[in-house]
Amino acid sequence: MYEKVIRDNVHGDIYFNDPIFIEILDTFEMQRLRRILQLGGTALAYPGATHTRFSHSIGVYHILTLFFESNDLSQISEKDQKLVLLAGLMHDVGHGPFSHSFEKINAEKHEKYSGYIIKNPNGNILKILNKYQIDPNDVVSIIEGTHPNKILNLLVSSQLDADRLDYLKRDSYNCGVDYATLDIRWIVRHIKVVDHKMVFPKKLVYAIESYLLGRHHMYKQVYNHKCSIIFDALLEVWFKRLKDLHQSNFDFKNIYLENIFKELLNNQSIPIDKYLELDDYTMFEIFKVTKKSNDKILADLSLRLLDRKTFAIAKESEVDKKLLFKQLEKNGLDPNYYLIELTPKKSIIYRDGIINGKDETIWIQNKTQLEPLSKYSMFGESMKIINETNNEKILLFPKKLV
Repeated sequence: MYEKVIRDNVHGDIYFNDPIFIEILDTFEMQRLRRILQLGGTALAYPGATHTRFSHSIGVYHILTLFFESNDLSQISEKDQKLVLLAGLMHDVGHGPFSHSFEKINAEKHEKYSGYIIKNPNGNILKILNKYQIDPNDVVSIIEGTHPNKILNLLVSSQLDADRLDYLKRDSYNCGVDYATLDIRWIVRHIKVVDHKMVFPKKLVYAIESYLLGRHHMYKQVYNHKCSIIFDALLEVWFKRLKDLHQSNFDFKNIYLENIFKELLNNQSIPIDKYLELDDYTMFEIFKVTKKSNDKILADLSLRLLDRKTFAIAKESEVDKKLLFKQLEKNGLDPNYYLIELTPKKSIIYRDGIINGKDETIWIQNKTQLEPLSKYSMFGESMKIINETNNEKILLFPKKLV
């Protein structure tokens, strides 16, 4: 028996079998995720990429229910299963506007805000968890990967988890690309638990390779698309201008603008009540206000963010920086805001071992032996080559300058 069914464009029918999940979904905090795009500025390149953090959250919940159908994971207690499902459902409740893009101007990561929002004594979520006698600290510890039961953490956050399986399939579908055709049920059905690790039989190596290669191509073609990089850079430099004007006591003629960003402008964390006011719609309204600013730089950057009047992007070796500076000066453009230098992140397919204090190894079981994926994967050597490749610095600047 189920409480509710949501029809999802990626997974089909998603069943919710406990009223706690429905009550959580109906909170203001979770409904806010309907107004936050999953891929932020990537929608500038892929018009169909307008899916939200809300749809992704219910997708993660769905894949976790599939996990618990496997033999080993079905042995997890009903209480712990519920904790994991709640963690999966709410793992992104702390995302700011434009998802990861907002972290360019807000140093506090979304995972921390997820914890703050879930445990917020003035919020709706804590009341519901208390009503059903769920300890919010248990849910948050799974999201943060610190729960004593490591398997619970791995289901929500690991190299091969419900989060990644959903966003790769969902993002691929909505962008209209076919790089992440994942055999989710085949992978999930064969998960085993050995020595507090999630492990996969040797016969799954090809399916896992397909997953990793699909993720690699999604990063190359979608997540690191030049439009996404440019949007993030413009958002960051827009806020830099906002902050510089604030520090020079500029009269914004709009009380709301300075009030909503008061803490950020003063290098402080945004309080929960203000943070929950922010979504993509709010930011676009703010851009509409600031495009009318008396400050030409702030007005221009706001217009670029609104109307997709983006920058050009080029490798440092392809551009004459001295000529570029002259052209900027000739056009009256301040290089502090109109010349952006970035070092792209390395493209990593997969890497064994402890990374940032966390074991990122995908474990393969061959009879009684547990071995890292790299021992069996055809990508073993190519992974090392890609990981060791240095990415050249790139420059962003207004189009038609050079």
